[in-house]
Amino acid sequence: MMSPSGGRIRVAVVDDHAIVRQGLQATIDAERDMQFVGEAGTGDEAVAMVDNRRPDVLLLDVRLQETDGPSVCERVLAVAPKTAIIMLTSYRESSMIVRSLAAGAKGYVLKDIELAELKRVIRSVVRGHAVLDPKIASEVISAAVGSRGAVNTQAVSVMSTLSSIDVAILGHLAQGWTNKEIARAIHRSPHTVKDRLEKIGTILDAHSRTEIVAEALRAGLI
Repeated sequence: MMSPSGGRIRVAVVDDHAIVRQGLQATIDAERDMQFVGEAGTGDEAVAMVDNRRPDVLLLDVRLQETDGPSVCERVLAVAPKTAIIMLTSYRESSMIVRSLAAGAKGYVLKDIELAELKRVIRSVVRGHAVLDPKIASEVISAAVGSRGAVNTQAVSVMSTLSSIDVAILGHLAQGWTNKEIARAIHRSPHTVKDRLEKIGTILDAHSRTEIVAEALRAGLI
């Protein structure tokens, strides 16, 4: 697969552990369609590196020594709005997932992800898809129950307007599936999936696939 610019997918890494950066560099450089273009260990270094190297994809840890991933995500996108950011981390708190996606991240995956799957995620976000590691779905607030055991009225309100097909589409969308892949899974046409996503986006007041995932998480729908 080629990057939006037509060449190999340009990938950079931000993590405060050098061994992690080195391991990811070796993994990325082993792929014929990917190129490792930069690394950083701090937020300030990350912004400067991205501004200079302009990667297509940035793998960003949620926790850095002097700041956090969502804050760095916002700063990076301010200088390089076309860079797709994937949070690659060991942290699975629902609040951090929502903050990351709201900051503009296109994906949130755990560091125990299989390398083959990580490469698929990189290619997926380059195609414009949002990706959520399925292992962290259970960490997100449940659809109808709030943090204190009270009914989540936002979730109940939204759920009342969504069909079971819509909810299934949201789950697949969070895993970075394309419309064609979702269509095959739910036995509908890609056109139907596109129409349902437009409806879901209107209900959630979301204007992109990433925003739909972020708002669905915030509402406790996935």
